[in-house]
Amino acid sequence: MLRRIDTFGATESRPTAFAIMRRELEDGTSVVSVDGELDLASSPRLKWMLVECLEAGCKRLVIDLSHVAFLDSTALGVLVAINRRLDEGQMAIVCARETLLDIFELSGTARVFAIHPTLGDALARVRGQLAQAG
Repeated sequence: MLRRIDTFGATESRPTAFAIMRRELEDGTSVVSVDGELDLASSPRLKWMLVECLEAGCKRLVIDLSHVAFLDSTALGVLVAINRRLDEGQMAIVCARETLLDIFELSGTARVFAIHPTLGDALARVRGQLAQAG
């Protein structure tokens, strides 16, 4: 199943696109890809998508933040809450952007999440084929 949610929010002079897409894989794994900024306005959409994944029976979750330009504490709270609902090692985050990695590090959540630079590494992690990043 492929699902996409698009919304547009206005900044001072230009619109900023925000999109979430979910892809379900054959083994109970879902990949949720986010594009845009994750902030107070967009974080509820991420939460709804992730909760919907869990309620649909998703056992392993990869959240791809490769195309996220900004992440605030509201979004971090959503990620922490979803991570707590899954068994250890069943959620991984794809993120190689230094500004976001700094946010994870400064907030102390870098130690909580399995963060990987590529989708392949994150999928291997949730499927038990890669040791947790630390």
